[in-house]
Amino acid sequence: MTFCADSTRVVRPLFHEEGGGSTPTSALHARDLMFEPCPKLHAVQLVRAWHSRLPNCQRGPWSHAFHGHKDGVTYVVALWNNPSARCLPNHWRELRRMACAPDSPRNTASRFLAWMVRWFQSNEPHHERLISYQDTSVHTGCIYKAAGWIAEATTVERIRDRSVNRRGTDRKYRTNINGTDADMVSKVRWAINLRSKKT
Repeated sequence: MTFCADSTRVVRPLFHEEGGGSTPTSALHARDLMFEPCPKLHAVQLVRAWHSRLPNCQRGPWSHAFHGHKDGVTYVVALWNNPSARCLPNHWRELRRMACAPDSPRNTASRFLAWMVRWFQSNEPHHERLISYQDTSVHTGCIYKAAGWIAEATTVERIRDRSVNRRGTDRKYRTNINGTDADMVSKVRWAINLRSKKT
């Protein structure tokens, strides 16, 4: 597969008229997609185009990037890194961003999640545990449930004061490149163990 520098996405017809009627039906299914690692910049550019709440993200560093594609067209991307919470083990991996194209097939996200778990189990089981955070204001967590993840913690709503120094340091907090709304809402942390889950 060729990855363009500007991540230009060729739009293919996803819907067709069934039986000549007016109700569109999907011509592509999630099971038709091929999932595999991809260049990190490719995933970053498509997250910027598709993510509903956190489209702005840095170019790196990311430990892993994956995508789902068909016939040279990407429909879903994901970016992983070590956990953002400093109290969590650095060898775990956190799904920091996942974004689906507006014309991605139904069930793409949960199928992609399940595939990524199997990829880590087969290729990098030493990471031991995968986590991800669900924004409760816009998502219900159904994709994690469908992929076999467990809801293990819920954060409280908060307003983070980024105008002061970090506690115990003379360093300022980084500004939130996606605004304050996403910081303020409650989030559910989902997790899945790589060593105990058999697929």
